[in-house]
Amino acid sequence: MRPALLASTERIGYIEAWDEQRRLADLVRSGDSPTVIWLLEHDPVYTYGRHGTREDLFITDEVLAGMGATCVATDRGGQMTWHGPGQTTGYVLGDLRGGRGVRRFVGALVDAMTDACHACGVPAAESDHERMGTYVEGRKVGSVGIRVAEGVSLHGIALNRDPDLEWFRIMSACGAPDVVATSIAAEGGDADRVRAEDALAQALANRLDLRPEPAGLIS
Repeated sequence: MRPALLASTERIGYIEAWDEQRRLADLVRSGDSPTVIWLLEHDPVYTYGRHGTREDLFITDEVLAGMGATCVATDRGGQMTWHGPGQTTGYVLGDLRGGRGVRRFVGALVDAMTDACHACGVPAAESDHERMGTYVEGRKVGSVGIRVAEGVSLHGIALNRDPDLEWFRIMSACGAPDVVATSIAAEGGDADRVRAEDALAQALANRLDLRPEPAGLIS
């Protein structure tokens, strides 16, 4: 097992977290930090990756601002998604150099979300590596979107514990408008944040062969 740091944040803005990710990735790249697993919640935000467009969100910036949310173009893979209260976002800043394959890494992230769902009482959750997500009978409960920059991963996963699912109905999520969003709570599981994030952290450690040490709060 390789060492890792496990950090958490109660709530943080997306841009602030993105800046912090880049700082942490530089530390991992230089060898001054092991892998960092950072679990957090965001203020409400829609983001779209390199293969997405703003048109995948069906409302104007003015309406969005009135809802207390923002929309950000980002450098990760994937298309439109949402982050916010009731969802755990997990950023995994890891060194993928030295033969650690990106595809295997992404598969481990998907499987970790599925493991966490099982631990929280959603046994029907299944991994779909091709669609890079965790699903319950076709409903999406968890997503993956990463970037690898100079051998180090940024961004990561989004696992719906108990968000307001109305947020997902005004976008074409991940370019798949027919896929319905769900959550651990909506599927009858235990969506307690502490329990879900403990389960997710353990699953990420197991799937990525890491030995995490608590690093406290970031920001």
